[in-house]
Amino acid sequence: MVSADPYEILSGSPLPAVTRDRVLSLLNGAQLDMAATAYPEDDTTAVARLNDLDWVITVEEGLVRLECVLPTQLGEEVISLFHVLCNEFNSGAFDGRALVGTDNGSIELRGDACFVTTAGLSEDQLFHALNVAIINAQEALLSVLDTFNATARELADSDD
Repeated sequence: MVSADPYEILSGSPLPAVTRDRVLSLLNGAQLDMAATAYPEDDTTAVARLNDLDWVITVEEGLVRLECVLPTQLGEEVISLFHVLCNEFNSGAFDGRALVGTDNGSIELRGDACFVTTAGLSEDQLFHALNVAIINAQEALLSVLDTFNATARELADSDD
């Protein structure tokens, strides 16, 4: 934990950087327990699992990005509807974003959230930022999914 003592801070001792290892340590701690692992092909990336969602965590200089991924069985023919729903959510969201993509012909709905970091971020501050980002990314994904489900129900009811 970084000391708040200004004399210690100004003494010239190096401030700890936000690294993938620090992020992994917190993600795997008792409070989050995400079973996160370093992604071997990219030294800035980790992967995890939480709340039945796959997560991709990227830690670059000055920025941490968390993205949750929900594969669906929906075909690409409805992707434009998801683009509209994501844009509707994103136009009023400042904490998390909803994204849509495809994988092997099926739609993947994603939620992501980023936060800026600087050297000296304490463990408590980093944990809080990670926790809020997880909540915001999930909220983005689930809000769009809820809107899609409500729209699908309305369309099904109108066909009856």
